[in-house]
Amino acid sequence: MASFIVAEIPIGQERAVPPQAVIDQLTNEDVHGGTATKTDVAGAPALRRAYRSTPDEEKLSSAPEAVRQAALPTRRVEYVLPVVDDAGRWISINFSTPGDGDLDSEFTGVLVELFDAVVGTFRWSYE
Repeated sequence: MASFIVAEIPIGQERAVPPQAVIDQLTNEDVHGGTATKTDVAGAPALRRAYRSTPDEEKLSSAPEAVRQAALPTRRVEYVLPVVDDAGRWISINFSTPGDGDLDSEFTGVLVELFDAVVGTFRWSYE
């Protein structure tokens, strides 16, 4: 089981902010239980965040049984990159998986590597 989501996010629409400045700021933000690194995607500066997410036990205690049973720890990876030649528009490419239930297993690691490989093939196309 895994999820893959691409979304547009507004950053710096009121005034032009250089992409590298945004990436620097995002890299310096705390990533609870993970890392944030600068990278390159499709020839543009990008941010890669990787972290683990565990269900909030306090919130789960009042959730319906089906929600409690479905709540699993997950490995998450997010890429944030600017839309080329369109200041203020950014995209976020997100991946999340519980893997095989062991966040440190080889299988879970391979799923994360596969996602990184998919993002590595990203290219802008204008038709």
